[in-house]
Amino acid sequence: MLYSKNKKRGFTLVELIVVLVILAILAALLIPALTGYIDKAKKDQVIAETRMLHEAVQTEMSELYGSSNWKLNSYTTLANSTGTVIGNNSNGNPNSYDLKANYDKIAKLSEVPCLQEGGSGQFLVLINSKAQIHAIIYHSDRGYLGLYFSDTNQYSAYKIGETAEGGKISDNMFRSYYSSVYYNAAVDAVPDSNGNYNDKNYYWWSCTGIRGMLNISELVFPS
Repeated sequence: MLYSKNKKRGFTLVELIVVLVILAILAALLIPALTGYIDKAKKDQVIAETRMLHEAVQTEMSELYGSSNWKLNSYTTLANSTGTVIGNNSNGNPNSYDLKANYDKIAKLSEVPCLQEGGSGQFLVLINSKAQIHAIIYHSDRGYLGLYFSDTNQYSAYKIGETAEGGKISDNMFRSYYSSVYYNAAVDAVPDSNGNYNDKNYYWWSCTGIRGMLNISELVFPS
């Protein structure tokens, strides 16, 4: 009786090297694309949370603005996570608001997970004298900043440390203001026809100045 015996042949060293080279090329092509996709998805989520925060703050500020005892000094804290007036300014809460209660209402209304009790998210919201949002800096718990600026009426997100026009994105200059809704009279300043301010403080608190201090754009020191 005749029968044939099948012989199994393995990969040669050359064939294995070719396969590994192909896999390396595919990885080099796919990993950056995948990383970019993940980064974009995270930024989209942070922008969505910034919108939610915006709506919550505007709702609370509109309610306070419509009350009979609305009052602002040049530097006024309207909400703070620890009930503290920014800068320990003795005149920084002319309405005698419960700053922590205001903050808690905003956080709850926003439904942003990292702003709830036990979360590590933070934010600074600047308002103008009409209780409208001037700018939002939202520091998420994922290492990203969610931003809103009233001069462009646009939302954006950046990863902390990523390189932008002004350098590496950093919120260090605003951390002492975090977990607050704050009014600074400088935000009401109007630039001249050339976009310049006649006071340096006005520039620092303008949307342009804030973008510069975050390194989103080049920080141009006023003369």
